[in-house]
Amino acid sequence: MKVRVGAQQRDSASGVAFHESEAWAQTDFGGRMVAFASPMQAEGVCVYDGEGFTVTGEARTTLRSVCGRCGKSFEEPFSFSFEERFERAANEDEGIYAYQGDVLDLTAMIQDNVFLHLPIRSVCSEDCKGLCPVCGCDRNITQCGCVTEESDERPNPLSALAALLNEDKEV
Repeated sequence: MKVRVGAQQRDSASGVAFHESEAWAQTDFGGRMVAFASPMQAEGVCVYDGEGFTVTGEARTTLRSVCGRCGKSFEEPFSFSFEERFERAANEDEGIYAYQGDVLDLTAMIQDNVFLHLPIRSVCSEDCKGLCPVCGCDRNITQCGCVTEESDERPNPLSALAALLNEDKEV
């Protein structure tokens, strides 16, 4: 995803508008495969301030996801907004992206933002009942007779902290 920002466009106070679309291959992120069901689309504006560009906009695509409750595959709409900085002498430690010549390559920036905005766990629908923890049946399809009551025999790891709240002592 590359945006041309020639010298004549640097003089424009309104910046350079862009709309890019590109098919992306699936990517591994921390052991999680991120698969794209539709092209990544990004649109926004690049504004030059004399030292570099501030790029703002929005990106959207559709992800191929697996439900964290029932384990079924589904397609999930995914979008996010971004505002990032590009400079010729960029310092990656400060979160600034580098560019050369008259082209801003937005690919790494968009990919970084995809990973930042990924949901921790995807769910096919808010009312998904998930799998039974005892027999494994899909509760969206079948209602099993398994008993899944919580046992009072397990210790509460926060009970020591709760006891502190009940004491009338200064800490």
